[in-house]
Amino acid sequence: MLRWFCLGACLYLLFGAAVAFAEPVSLRTRIEANGPAITMGDVFEGAPADVAARAIAPSPPPGQIATISMPVLSAAASAAGLEFTPPAGVNAVQVVRPGGLRATLPAAGGRTIADAAVRRGETVTLVYQAPGMSLTMRARALEDGAIGQPVRLMNTSSNRTIDAVVTGPGAARANP
Repeated sequence: MLRWFCLGACLYLLFGAAVAFAEPVSLRTRIEANGPAITMGDVFEGAPADVAARAIAPSPPPGQIATISMPVLSAAASAAGLEFTPPAGVNAVQVVRPGGLRATLPAAGGRTIADAAVRRGETVTLVYQAPGMSLTMRARALEDGAIGQPVRLMNTSSNRTIDAVVTGPGAARANP
């Protein structure tokens, strides 16, 4: 009897202990990369400090958006010993890298104006993100806007007006 107990305890320590030490993590609602690489800490809420700095993929250029597939995120979490269950129906996530340069141009009368990242009449990639969901569509800008500024866009399919924030050249994000 004691032998079976010892055997069971050894098997638990060999196989069960690894699972018991896995850190549960979840996707962040807004994923931002602030350096040259997208890190585990950028993507996963609850990632321990020793894992948070691990790179997953290169960051997009400042002011741009990158997409990472769910199989890549699952593999990265598994390799780091994290317990992660992808949300149902989500195949990929989008990562925003804030920033980008804003050029200033002299205007008539000696004033300066910020160079717009979105111009009136231009086709814009519009991203709408909510927990567990990300939609991307094309829209037409109804006004100029610099990065971080609110703009009005028109959905070219429904002709509805959408309020959004400029995230980069030719790109905007709609708030849920």
